[in-house]
Amino acid sequence: MDSKHSDSMIRSCFEIISGIGPVLQSRLWDNGILDWDDLYRLSPENWGKIQFLPSISFLHEEAEFLNSKWKEKDFLYFVSKLPNKELWRLWEDFPHKFCYLDIETTGIDETSFVTVASFYLNGEMFTFERGKNLEFMLDDLSDDLILVTYNGKRFDVPFLEKEFNQKISNVHLDLMNVLHDMGIKGGLKKSEIQLGLIRPEEIQSVDGKMAPLLWRDYVEYDDLEKLNLLIAYNREDTKNLESILREVVSRKKKNFDNLYL
Repeated sequence: MDSKHSDSMIRSCFEIISGIGPVLQSRLWDNGILDWDDLYRLSPENWGKIQFLPSISFLHEEAEFLNSKWKEKDFLYFVSKLPNKELWRLWEDFPHKFCYLDIETTGIDETSFVTVASFYLNGEMFTFERGKNLEFMLDDLSDDLILVTYNGKRFDVPFLEKEFNQKISNVHLDLMNVLHDMGIKGGLKKSEIQLGLIRPEEIQSVDGKMAPLLWRDYVEYDDLEKLNLLIAYNREDTKNLESILREVVSRKKKNFDNLYL
């Protein structure tokens, strides 16, 4: 595969074209149509080999349009067209638009609440603590950012929406779903191990079950050491989401290259 195909995984995505789903997309790849340039050059002969494709003139127009949108770096257009589980395709072109999020809570029931939360954006960590600055967490969250979490659709985002009594409208890439599709399961820590990611030794023993206990000890005994450990754990979870996404993109690119070179 030449460099134009490996430079940007968004350019090998055809699902953003009306009338093309995963099956037709795979057929295009199988027939050597690997990106929008190939689609623009699609011949009537090759078009006839692939059943159920939209008209060739429509495909040529779409390919030209998508190339123009990509050259314009029209991030919001691609966000609006991509299925959520395919948002990883934008990471290479728009890494500054991916905001990594992780929260800690006192538990998982109705009475539980957020204790510590962090955003990691453009190499900078933003951490919020209950009783200190948590109420300001969503103030500067731009709605054009992609939120990246692990199991955040079921946990982090609903908890924050309850905490602040407001809807979080950001598009959301839940890495748990992406990893499950890749056969990587078992929770965040086990997923990290399968991906070859190693945590700092001082927080390797901390897990989700321990996090509420660290907060309890901090509140009941004013144990700042426990609070600092909880914050370090939360920040590590948050920062590691970027490492996971980088590895996901790398593996998907490698798999694509191996299949279609």
